[in-house]
Amino acid sequence: MGWQIIGAAMAGYLLLLGRSAWKQGEFRQFLRSLAIVAALCLLLAAAVAVTMWLDAA
Repeated sequence: MGWQIIGAAMAGYLLLLGRSAWKQGEFRQFLRSLAIVAALCLLLAAAVAVTMWLDAA
């Protein structure tokens, strides 16, 4: 239940941030920044997964 609340709060924050960027005409920059952060999170998750896989072998 705790992670669901955190996820909902994060999604709500991103929606408000996106709305603000839209009103200021900076929505493309917001999406680009969001994509960069998502890519970095994916890279970190991949590094952790590889480390776990190598440790288990």
